[in-house]
Amino acid sequence: MTVPMPIRQDIRRYEMEGLSRSAIAERLGISRNTVAKYADMEDFSPRPEARPEQSRSRVEP
Repeated sequence: MTVPMPIRQDIRRYEMEGLSRSAIAERLGISRNTVAKYADMEDFSPRPEARPEQSRSRVEP
């Protein structure tokens, strides 16, 4: 399950305010593991999709 961006921002904000991860989890109604996962992330930006490698032409050097 993906956590909506406003919840992720709340996790960061509450952590900066000094709340414990268990207190954040209780306040937001999510698990402590989820709080830890998003609190430990450095960046919430979506990762770009990996492009398949283009194979080299066997005719051209």
